[in-house]
Amino acid sequence: MTRQREGLAQLQRIARLKADLEMRRFAALRGHVDAARATVSRLEGEIEGLYRAERAFSPAEARLTNALAGDCGRALGRAERDLQRLLPAYEVARQAASRALGRAEALGMLQDGLRVKERREQGRLLR
Repeated sequence: MTRQREGLAQLQRIARLKADLEMRRFAALRGHVDAARATVSRLEGEIEGLYRAERAFSPAEARLTNALAGDCGRALGRAERDLQRLLPAYEVARQAASRALGRAEALGMLQDGLRVKERREQGRLLR
């Protein structure tokens, strides 16, 4: 049984290394997604701020506001497309990291189970 446990220990080390790599990949993608979401939120706030006025616009101010809003709107569209482009890879990375962590934990539980079984058998042999 010790060989089985040693084999499981080796598999668990490999699984933990793979889980660490998957978590790093997921963390990197999460950083990009968070930055894209922050950009979308910032641009939405800018557009909202442009039209929130306490006094009436003059025609010149209205033209300037509309031009700025147009620029912000185009930037917002690009930011939303970038975010939508990142989300599928983000979800795949999240699932892969979750599976890799689960695999490593399952191997650890199997190894613990074998350890307990070995101790029980050793206790029976001593009696």
